[in-house]
Amino acid sequence: MSSKSGANPAEPTYVVSARELEDMFNEMRPNFEGKESEQNWGPRDKSILKLRKITKGNAPEELTSIYLSGIKSLLDGILKVANSLRTTTSTNACSLIQEIAQAAGSGIDNMVEILLQSMIKLCASTKTINTVNGNATVTAVFANVSYNPRLMQHIWAACQDKNVQPRKFAASWLMTLISKHRRNRHVFEHGGSLELVEKCLKHGLTDANPGVREGMRPTYWAFARVWPEKSEPTTASDRQCGQSKPPETRYIDSTRCYYSNQKHVQGSAKTVNQRHYCRKKT
Repeated sequence: MSSKSGANPAEPTYVVSARELEDMFNEMRPNFEGKESEQNWGPRDKSILKLRKITKGNAPEELTSIYLSGIKSLLDGILKVANSLRTTTSTNACSLIQEIAQAAGSGIDNMVEILLQSMIKLCASTKTINTVNGNATVTAVFANVSYNPRLMQHIWAACQDKNVQPRKFAASWLMTLISKHRRNRHVFEHGGSLELVEKCLKHGLTDANPGVREGMRPTYWAFARVWPEKSEPTTASDRQCGQSKPPETRYIDSTRCYYSNQKHVQGSAKTVNQRHYCRKKT
């Protein structure tokens, strides 16, 4: 799977032994020490490209423990490059993180916290390319790692961010989690995650920014399909979501279903906890 940032694709590098892979990581380590400078940004960029090639090769699958250990040892340096003011260099590092997430999956579970903290911060950048890269990288992490309640904590924090971009992106991150784990609802239903999902939805649907509200509507309906018993809109959510559902229908509580001369569609799988799936009054 290719990364979603604007970096050029990397050709795979295949290693023949654990010792060779360890030597590669050790050779790159000095390049990431200290702050970025005119002297080290070039070697750092080359190291990022080398790591992308290694990630595209056989190391993640055949030398998994050594590969993951090496990536973790260089993670601080990789994140430094991802936050570089040099756009191309930053883009390459974001592509590397996306490719690591795709290749290693749950293998980077113990790196998720530092990755999300750094990449969500990048989403608030004033540079459009940085926000695009940050969003693609966060999405890749959410889509590939194991579920942990801390993931929802990060999305909830993004929903409350003072910058509008993380608030906009939070809707798609939440959609990613719901889609990935829709067949295992229990991961949300323990530890308070489901309550946070509902808080994120309500917060986004009533956000002062129209782009945030618009972005959260499809996520609300994705949530409604997975948890129909939880999908009765609040008054605010009802107003915000009304335009996202096909115009002739929406969920309505039976106690408020007083559309004169309108035929109720009752029974079937569309009736949940005394709700009717009614035609919208015209």
